[in-house]
Amino acid sequence: MEVSIDTSIAEQRFTTDCEVCCRPFEIFAECEPGEVISLDVQA
Repeated sequence: MEVSIDTSIAEQRFTTDCEVCCRPFEIFAECEPGEVISLDVQA
């Protein structure tokens, strides 16, 4: 599965559905311009 993250936003949290099982999961990303610093995914 591929997810696009806008690195111009320092911290972001969003929920999306799995393309395979259709169950939701939450993504939390911390970014600097052009770079993802950390990524956490929770089902």
